[in-house]
Amino acid sequence: MRPRLLAVLVALAALGSSGPAEAAIGLDIAPRRVVQGQAVRVRLRTDGPVSRVRVVVGGRMIPLHRHGGAYQAFVGTSPATRPGVLVVHVSVESGGGQQTVRAQVRVRAGDFGVRRLRVAPELLDPKLVEVERRRVAAATARPWGTPLWADPFRRPVDGPVTSGYGVRSVYNGVTRGYHLGVDFRAATGTPVRAAQRGVVVLAEGLPLSGNIVMLDHGGGIFTTYQHLSRVAVRPGRRMVQGEVVGFVGSTGLSTGPHLHWGMRVNGVRVNPLGWTAAGPLTAP
Repeated sequence: MRPRLLAVLVALAALGSSGPAEAAIGLDIAPRRVVQGQAVRVRLRTDGPVSRVRVVVGGRMIPLHRHGGAYQAFVGTSPATRPGVLVVHVSVESGGGQQTVRAQVRVRAGDFGVRRLRVAPELLDPKLVEVERRRVAAATARPWGTPLWADPFRRPVDGPVTSGYGVRSVYNGVTRGYHLGVDFRAATGTPVRAAQRGVVVLAEGLPLSGNIVMLDHGGGIFTTYQHLSRVAVRPGRRMVQGEVVGFVGSTGLSTGPHLHWGMRVNGVRVNPLGWTAAGPLTAP
């Protein structure tokens, strides 16, 4: 059912009731068709006061923020997202009770390929993965509420992509998940620039990511800049697009100088290249 028609039907139902009027709901989801690794923007408008709004996708509650007089949320997908129909559940509580709206997003499987790498065996210790998981969880625990951007993100370096998003990674002959970011070829010492306005929430050395910088861009969106030779910022600093966050290197789980650029959308690691063009994800 189209969002505009849905809003009209909800309003008519409220007029025919004897209790408090329900707020009419306008729901916009874009895009409605994605490939694994892409994200979706959910915008919800109501014509009356509400006491609670929730968005649930795949059993996960997605944080909302106010934006342009509406409620907004971003939903990420990854190679772990099952192809087919992804259902977005929206519930609104107001004086007239609770209303639930459901919408569908079509998810298509990505064609990602495989990469095979040889690395030092000690870097494949699961304990190192847990160390990184905990540090990243701490850094992203209190995200900035509203988006700090109103235009497309930019690539942090100008080099060519050497390993794309979603590639199945085989280390020392053993498959170990997917490459959940984009690698750019660049010489050691090349400046790495902030892809968008944001706040530094992590700037340190980690066992696998090496020297890493993480920026919080608001709205549940974070970017990471990994394997740096040197970090040039500290946590808490406000960055503008294009400012230097560090320099290309080969620290951590790396086979040579390059930049790994990653993005998290409310905890899901998506393809950051989808945010570098004008569209619903980067619109004001």
